[in-house]
Amino acid sequence: MTALSSRPGLPRARAVTFRSDEALLAQIAVTVRHRRLAAGITQEVLAGLSGTGPRFVRELEQAKPTLEIGKVLAVLQALGLRLALDVHRPLESSRNK
Repeated sequence: MTALSSRPGLPRARAVTFRSDEALLAQIAVTVRHRRLAAGITQEVLAGLSGTGPRFVRELEQAKPTLEIGKVLAVLQALGLRLALDVHRPLESSRNK
């Protein structure tokens, strides 16, 4: 259902399907931490680059389940990542009932 990928020109991550919200959040947390460390920046620096706070970055890397999606997206963008969704099941139309 969801994939993480890099900016254009960088290797593209493959699409991955997650069985639970917890698994998706855990993968985002691991990806953020690895990308931050690969960039050689601290949580404080990433917080500044993304317009969030160090506590938020720390909680994101710990996969806290109640994070604000807008801030998560800001951190991903600062690291050159994006969250992509695709439809795996059509919605039932209430008109067809």
